Amino acid sequence: MNIKSLLIGSAAAMAVSTGAASAADAIVYAEPEPVEYVRVCDVYGAGFFYIPGTETCLKIGGRARMQINIDALGYDTNNDDTHFMLNMDARSETEWGTLRGFGEVELHTDGTTFALTHAYIELMTGNGTLRIGRSDSPYARFLGYGASGFNHSGSYGFNRTQEISYTFAGGNGFSAIIALLDDGVGTWSTDVEAGVKFTQGWGSVGLIAGYDASAAGWGAKGVARFASPSGFDASLHVFYASNANQYNVSSVTYANVMTNWSILANVGFQAGAKAHIGAWAQWYDTGTWRFAANVGFTPVSGLLIRPEIVYSTGGGGIWAGLVRFERSW
Repeated sequence: MNIKSLLIGSAAAMAVSTGAASAADAIVYAEPEPVEYVRVCDVYGAGFFYIPGTETCLKIGGRARMQINIDALGYDTNNDDTHFMLNMDARSETEWGTLRGFGEVELHTDGTTFALTHAYIELMTGNGTLRIGRSDSPYARFLGYGASGFNHSGSYGFNRTQEISYTFAGGNGFSAIIALLDDGVGTWSTDVEAGVKFTQGWGSVGLIAGYDASAAGWGAKGVARFASPSGFDASLHVFYASNANQYNVSSVTYANVMTNWSILANVGFQAGAKAHIGAWAQWYDTGTWRFAANVGFTPVSGLLIRPEIVYSTGGGGIWAGLVRFERSW
């Protein structure tokens, strides 16, 4: 009886031991990592989303276009333009304010295969915005660009270069800007630009001036804009340049014809939900005039079709025009 009990007890112990070992050797599957879905960031407006794993908001935009030129004024001589642009806008909140990084590249077929159009850093606070990098100059952008249209929107002293600028937000509609810019002549030479602007619900008025160090000259322009709830808009631009410098507005686009004074006037109105009609005229103290008219159709959201015609009194009278198809997102 003792031997039998011993054998039974041994067998039971082995069974328990085997069961414990089997349990210890069982495969244990790890719980799957939770998926982090892209979150919408509505702090900075439509189109932004949080970069996964960060508190930085990103917006991706761009456009694709084709342009057909009927060209006698030298805008894109012998070339129609197919163009693609991509930009990224990254923003986050810091103890210093909103930190922004913006970059934009262009690829097109009109003679330049690649261009870095914008690449800058901004620090935005309640008092103003510090910008460091490459972008359209304050002289071009601060008071708004030229008339309605595309490349044919009149001469208005457009320039794109490296800059360090600060835009003051004065409140009650007042703002001001001061900037140091790379002259772009290959040696260290700094241009200076400064402007003021007053903005209200009816539109804005402002003045900006710039000094071209390499040309030892300066330019200035005053701009007044008006916009009504009914869809009517208008603007008046007055330009002055002391000599042949980067702030000079040319009376023709294919030659650097010196002008001291020029006036650009623009009118437009919204014709229903899908069309905007615009027209402008520009006078130069050389005695030359340029006139233009265009219609911007948006048959569906994100698609713009704009035909435009331009007439210059220079050279005995010259006509030109274009049709541009543009998809933006």
